[in-house]
Parts: sequence; C-alpha cells; structure tokens
Amino acid sequence: MELALGYETNLEKEAGSAVTTKTLKEIHEEVPPDFYDRSRVNIIQRIWHLRRFKWISGLAKPVSGRMLDIGCDGATLTEIVAEKCKPTEVVGIDLAQESVAYSKKKRPDFQLAVAHAEQLPFGDATFDMVFCSEVLEHVDRPERTLAEIKRCLAGAGYAIIEVPTETWLWKAAWSIWTRIGPGRAWRHAHVVDFSGDLLERLVKEAGFKMSKRSTFMGMLRAFVITPE
Repeated sequence: MELALGYETNLEKEAGSAVTTKTLKEIHEEVPPDFYDRSRVNIIQRIWHLRRFKWISGLAKPVSGRMLDIGCDGATLTEIVAEKCKPTEVVGIDLAQESVAYSKKKRPDFQLAVAHAEQLPFGDATFDMVFCSEVLEHVDRPERTLAEIKRCLAGAGYAIIEVPTETWLWKAAWSIWTRIGPGRAWRHAHVVDFSGDLLERLVKEAGFKMSKRSTFMGMLRAFVITPE
C-alpha cells in the first residue's frame, strides 16, 4: 500500500478553534517522541502505563487484514496492540514529524506517515482495525476524525477509541501532572472535554454502534465500535 509519506496538513488557527496561542501541531511537537519509552524509568509512570497498556490492548482481537493506529506517537502502544490483533500490516500516523521519524527507526517494518486525524490519507475501507487512543480530546473536530475512521474502516472491521473520563479525579490528576516534571509537555494539549454523553452521541452520529465499553481506574474510558 502506498502512503502519502511526508503528508502535511495546514493547521493554522481558524475561527472557533479551541487553540488560541499555538496550533495543535506546535503543541504536539513539544512532546518528546520517546515520551512513553522514557516513562518506564519513573516508577509511578511505569506502573500507570504498563497497567493502562495492558487494559487497552486487552480490548483488541485478531484481524485478518491491516491495522491503523491514529496518533501513534513513538509507536510504543502501536507495538503492544499489534501483538494482540496480529494484522497483516501495521500502519500508523501522527501529526508530529519527529515522532514518525523516531518510530520508523524503532519499527522499520511498520508503515508510518505524517498525517492529521481529521484528513486520513487512505482509501475507503482500507483497514480491518483502527486504534485511536487518547487522540479525540486533542483535535478540534472529533466528529471529523470519527467520520474518517468510519470511511477508512472495512465493513466487518472494528475500532477502539479511548478518551479521559473527565471526572473530578481525572481533572485533579491532570492538573497536577501537567504542571510538574515531564507532564508539562502535555499542558494545553486537550481541546475537547468529553464530559457527559458527548462521545456516545458523536459515535452514534458517525454511524457506529458500540459493542463494548470499558473504564480504567475511573480516569479513562474506551469503546469498541463497529459500523452500523
């Protein structure tokens, strides 16, 4: 499959955008591409991420075709999920060029490209599985991302999406985390608040049905969704 390598999207600020001082591209380029790999050094982060990775990857099931990871970052979680679903080909996209370059060095066997979640450079019904972990809260128009997932997903395929719960516990932890240490790289990176039933409504409006729901430590929630 030919990818639009080097693909870039104009992310200049638009009227009504939640980002007022920096573009989303600028914000995410401030996050080190090896953020999750380095987080294993810190005991608290290591415990959190290892448990989170085990939880979210546990929702993946084997597929007979391609897998797409939207927002693959340094490909740390991409590797774990791919091990679970055993796709014929692993494809990943990220907004940050540095993250894609880093991931290519780690996994030259993966097909990786710079692209925006709201404008996926792939044909219709290309993937049997789409993974989108903690991405929707980072884009101005999550409904566009869900529409793109629907377009690129094969009829018998499935997607896993994950977002924060936006509970008081999550917001307190996030507020502290983004003000100290390495967590400062993520400050201002969340532009959509998925409180209430917003995600459920967007998923339904995009033409998906939910086949499974799961929550992690009261702070993250994930849906397994399939085309209606």
